[in-house]
Amino acid sequence: MKLGNRRRKRNEYLLDVKVQTEGRMRHRVRWLSAILAAVAVVSLSCYGVYRLVKYSAAKMVRENPRFAITQIVVEDDGAMTPQQVVAFAGVAVGQNLLSLDLEAVRRNLEMVPLVRHVEVRRLLPQKLFIHVDERIAVARLRGPTDSEFLIDRSGFVMKPLRLTDGTIVRPQTVGPVPTLTGVSLADVRVGKPVQSEHIYRALELLDRLQQASAGSMMEVEAVDLSKTRHLTLTSRQRTVVKFDIENYATQLRRLSAILMWAAHQQKIVQSVDLTVARGVPVVLTN
Repeated sequence: MKLGNRRRKRNEYLLDVKVQTEGRMRHRVRWLSAILAAVAVVSLSCYGVYRLVKYSAAKMVRENPRFAITQIVVEDDGAMTPQQVVAFAGVAVGQNLLSLDLEAVRRNLEMVPLVRHVEVRRLLPQKLFIHVDERIAVARLRGPTDSEFLIDRSGFVMKPLRLTDGTIVRPQTVGPVPTLTGVSLADVRVGKPVQSEHIYRALELLDRLQQASAGSMMEVEAVDLSKTRHLTLTSRQRTVVKFDIENYATQLRRLSAILMWAAHQQKIVQSVDLTVARGVPVVLTN
C-alpha cells in the first residue's frame, strides 16, 4: 500500500515538472517572438528612413539644377586646348557637380600619355576646376618605319595624338628636340617608361649639358647610342663630341673650356674625344 502511494506521488511530481517546463518554453517562445518582431519593425523603419534620406538627397543635391555645371575652368600650359582636355576628361556642362566622380575624371586624363599630373576640384556651386601638367619631350626616337616616339626626362614614351577630327596634338617641347639613334625599339611602349639603361644615360647627358656652359654654345641634333660604353653627340653646328657614359661632370667641364678657347681663337671645333683621360684629341677648323 505504501509502495503504491509513492508511485502515485512520483507520477504527480513528474507531471507537475512537465507542465512547468512546457509553460517556461511557451513563455520563452513568446518572448523571442516579441524581440524578433521588434527587430523587424526597427529594421524596416531604418530602411525606410534610409530610402527617404537617399531620395531626399538625390532630389535636393544630386538632381538639384542649382549644382549643374555651368563652367569648366581648365589650366594647361601644354599642347592641348581646354576643349581637348574637357573631352579627354569625359565631363560636360550640365552634369551635376556633386555627383561627379573626381577620381574617374583624374584617371581619364592621366591615361593620356602626354599628361603627367592632374588636379580636379569642385568650385561650388557650379564650376569644375581642372589643372593639367603635361610632359615635356626632351628627345625623340625614330622607328624603322619612320614612326616617331618622344620621351620626357623621366624616360616616359609618348607619340603625337591623332584625334577623331583628324587633329594631331604633339607633346610640348622646349626648343629643338635631339634624336637618339642606334637604339633598339623592341621594348619601347607608348605610355610606359623605356627599358634601356643606355637611353637613361643619354637623357642624363642631355640634362647635364643644358646646365653646363657648353650647353649655351652648342645645340644638340643627335646622340648615337650604338656603342656600349660611349655616347657620340652631334651638334647642329656639325661638331662631334664623344662621351664616356661615366663621370659626365668632368667631361663637360673640359668641353666647356675647349669651346670657350675655340671661340676666343675664332676657331670651329670639328670633333672632341672626351673618353681619353689625358691629352684630349680635338680637331679644329677655321
